Amino acid sequence: MRSLSAGLVSFLFFGGALVMLATAQITSAGSGEADTGTFSKANTSGSGAAGSTMAGSMIALRASSTTNVVSEMGGAFKNGSKCDADGNLYIRKQAMDRPLLGPVVKVNPEGKRTALFDPASFSQLGLDRADAFSPSSDGGIYQIASQMLQTQDGHLKQRIYVLHFASDGSASSPTLLDADFEVYTFAAFASGNFLVSGVRRDALNKNDHGRNFTAVFSADGRELAQLSFPKAKRSGHADAKSEGPQKSGPKESSNDAERAAPTLDLADAEVGRDGNLYVMRASSPALIYVIAPGGQIMKTLKIAGPAVDAVANGFHVSANRLALSFWNEDGESQMMVVADAQTGRKIASYADSPELGPSFACYSADEGVFTFLRLGEGNALEVVRAEPE
Repeated sequence: MRSLSAGLVSFLFFGGALVMLATAQITSAGSGEADTGTFSKANTSGSGAAGSTMAGSMIALRASSTTNVVSEMGGAFKNGSKCDADGNLYIRKQAMDRPLLGPVVKVNPEGKRTALFDPASFSQLGLDRADAFSPSSDGGIYQIASQMLQTQDGHLKQRIYVLHFASDGSASSPTLLDADFEVYTFAAFASGNFLVSGVRRDALNKNDHGRNFTAVFSADGRELAQLSFPKAKRSGHADAKSEGPQKSGPKESSNDAERAAPTLDLADAEVGRDGNLYVMRASSPALIYVIAPGGQIMKTLKIAGPAVDAVANGFHVSANRLALSFWNEDGESQMMVVADAQTGRKIASYADSPELGPSFACYSADEGVFTFLRLGEGNALEVVRAEPE
């Protein structure tokens, strides 16, 4: 699970998501600091081994269709993709000249871009970064963003906004939240309220490693309720938000700073058809909190991975199903689990293959289809849909 050590906080950003980078690069107006994590086409996971080494109850997934998204040639995207009820795919792109302010593109089921949601269109806000987002019922998106300000007494203050884009990509009025902290997880309720989670700390004090903070805010930016969660247990595995498969590097030495750093409460969130948010803690087993628009935690679902020590690193909600991606570091394989969204009961476990791509983009319960993103020939973005064999 994610720990915020003193040496890491300076370059982590909303959601902490890594970037899938190909050899080609895309650019757009503005500037920013480069992302720290990268993924190259040559680095795709050899997760096909999972099908032969895991228990016989694992069902293999096979690619049923591959769509080349011509408009997204350049092959730079971030994890954290979402889908809406109409099958549209929302993908965060990586702009090399402003990596913390890259746009989100909307791609229809035929693989054509239908909208571009660009935080640079809110130029009057002087934003430093924008990241996690939620598709909205009007066909647009809500996206969290911030501006870092220095107060007269020398302290740093986060000015946090929720940006709203219409279905055609045009910018609507932003909402300023009554909050000041580092945001790592964000989602919008169908009712218009927002869930925001992250860490409160003094950025100028290297000894302040932060305290977890999660709250629900109203559509006009007022704090409605603070939420608390059981203290997360540390894991020896690499942190898995929605970064997808990755090898962990050498284990960092244990010291006082690392022990003091908090592990984030929440990793990802999506709205369910019941109007509640389903919020995942990256752990083994996975914990899914069901949160009402008023901030009440309605239930907690515990979903075990298909292998010992497999850690949840992404999920999607569809109808009455949850589809979770688990990364097994020992076997270097990615596996999927589908569970009942009301009870957490495991329905099936699946082993993916290298051809599907490393980024789990969305899931359709009605069709039983998983969607992945990968880089194809010429660094073109490809949407791969997979079904059980």
